[in-house]
Amino acid sequence: MRTSDGIVKSAILGYWKMLRIVIVIFFLYLMGDAFFRWDGFNYYAPFSEFIPSLALITALWSILAVCTAFLSWGLLIVLEWLARRIGAKLSIDHLMMTIIFFILFGAIVLKSEEFISSHYEITNQLRFIIVTLIAFILTYLLRNKAMTWMQVIHERITPLVWLFVVVIAISFPLVIYHTWVKQTDVTVSQKDERTTVEGKGRPNILLVIFDTLTSRDMSLYGYNRPTTPFIDSWAKEASVFTRHKSSGSLTTPTTTSLMTGKRLWTHRTFHIDGSKPIRHAVENMPLLLKNNGYSTMAFIANEWASVNVLGVEKSFDIAPNLRQFVRSASLFGRVNDQLYSLFAEKIKLYNWLVLEDFIFYNILKYFSYDEHLTSTPPDKVFKKFLKTIEKDSTKPFFAWVHLLPPHDPYLPPKPFIGMFNSSPMMRTSIVQWRGKQLGLKYKESFQEFPPNVKPAMSMLRDRYDEFIRYCDSQFEEFITSLSESNKLENTIIILSSDHGESFEHGAIMHTGLHLYEQLTHVPLIIKEPGRKEGLIINDLVEQVDIPATILDLAGIQVPSWMEGRSLIPLMRGKGLPKQPAFSMDFRVNPSKKQVTKGTIAMWEDDYKLIHYLNYNKDMLFNLEKDPDELNNLIDSEPEIGRRMLGIIKDNLHKKDTLYRDRPDQKTYGSVAP
Repeated sequence: MRTSDGIVKSAILGYWKMLRIVIVIFFLYLMGDAFFRWDGFNYYAPFSEFIPSLALITALWSILAVCTAFLSWGLLIVLEWLARRIGAKLSIDHLMMTIIFFILFGAIVLKSEEFISSHYEITNQLRFIIVTLIAFILTYLLRNKAMTWMQVIHERITPLVWLFVVVIAISFPLVIYHTWVKQTDVTVSQKDERTTVEGKGRPNILLVIFDTLTSRDMSLYGYNRPTTPFIDSWAKEASVFTRHKSSGSLTTPTTTSLMTGKRLWTHRTFHIDGSKPIRHAVENMPLLLKNNGYSTMAFIANEWASVNVLGVEKSFDIAPNLRQFVRSASLFGRVNDQLYSLFAEKIKLYNWLVLEDFIFYNILKYFSYDEHLTSTPPDKVFKKFLKTIEKDSTKPFFAWVHLLPPHDPYLPPKPFIGMFNSSPMMRTSIVQWRGKQLGLKYKESFQEFPPNVKPAMSMLRDRYDEFIRYCDSQFEEFITSLSESNKLENTIIILSSDHGESFEHGAIMHTGLHLYEQLTHVPLIIKEPGRKEGLIINDLVEQVDIPATILDLAGIQVPSWMEGRSLIPLMRGKGLPKQPAFSMDFRVNPSKKQVTKGTIAMWEDDYKLIHYLNYNKDMLFNLEKDPDELNNLIDSEPEIGRRMLGIIKDNLHKKDTLYRDRPDQKTYGSVAP
């Protein structure tokens, strides 16, 4: 009969064996993922910034490995005890082998999620049952060799175990150093450019950005559904720009353009995790406003547009932590909140653990509450802004309010959900995520979605439209609150978006390489206090024009390093010289090198050219005659295509040359086409 000490020692040995196996399985997966992750990370950051990210995921992954081993070991102890009670021949080696098979085949199923979801309707419970049955069947077939195989496995993995233990031991001090010891770098401008100019008498300026809002789905811009009834009415006394083009189709690059007045090929921020823009600390719009007597505020609900990500945090007097704008009902949301709070401003890939292409995301997804409502309602951001400006101040304010809706998942509350499609389908985050996966397979196909995929894309668009209708109602409540507090008398409101959203041309949401109008045609509405008559402006304008216009509205000279120009002449019924507009997507290109990949769109008069650098492919459209971009004119009107392509290539070459010669010091001005 075993003594209590013997039982304890046996239990500890059993746990150590389980921990060894789990650590090896976990970290072999992590090794492969780290190599994959570095391939993308080195596009926008050096290896020195990858090390703390790798240390953090190693530390977190090791904690999960310890917990997984403990739970698995506890399950083995219980099952072995039950087997003895009923007289079954079941050893801990059998159970350990079953768990190994379960983990391996579970990982295979998770990695095959996209294929499985697109071909079969299988519930999470059924997946679990199938993987468990496979694990038990294989263990039963190999039951006589279980002890021998487990002994061989333990002998072979010993070097790996100690290697991973050493890596784990190094990782924890690195995480502690970068999170709590190392001071955050502070960029100091070469010259104190602050002025003694007071802001008295200048207007308040409020920039409201609805993330991922395309003009193509707004009734204000002629859409067939009443998605924006309040904005339609509100804009009747405003300047409405009908041909406003975004700088790109990704949040971080486009919001960088909004804050700097520079195009992507100038500020060199190409990715959502990207490097900070060129001269970000001294060449940005909010800094000029701040130095000219404005109180500057940022209320951002999208982490990829945060002031820290853009490198303009020192230019804002007030910028609340964006996690306070999130209602995290799911397990995934709560985990993401904690990671952001602890590590977001210290370690670049703080969210590695919950990235969509990391295995833990899929596990969390299965155990998380399937959300039916948006986790980032606009009213949380609006209320924070309203509460902030309640305080009396002699300074005028510039406030950037950036809402996440109507960005996916499209989950408005009742009565908006179902307003345009009463079907019970596509009403939760997980189901919408699966629909998105169907469309992602065609994002680089240069063709429309096939008939079997179109219904899902159409229903996603229905939910997106309902989300826009919800945003419209939230904006109405916000404007009503501003009016009731007498804050509209001296406040200019600018309503726009960072980029659009697509469900056509094989382009799903804003992924992939395309720059069709659904992605680049975004609203721009400027409402000035006291204005009684509206103005429809059909001139071609760009996102980079917004910062210059804001400065002009504030009575501040537009600096030469801005590529945009003030739109006030157009708002006063005058004209501006015609010039091309540009939009770019360089996410497949390293930000610290010359541009050789990506997509560039150019508009001139009624024509639009989309140039794909990767494929050496061009598409030319006449938007006046073909607003849906269905008829490629590159062969029928080659002279126009060649001339526009020449302008694109000339500009890109000049920008790359400037960046190559002086990548960090050069102050870029606009390049005339």
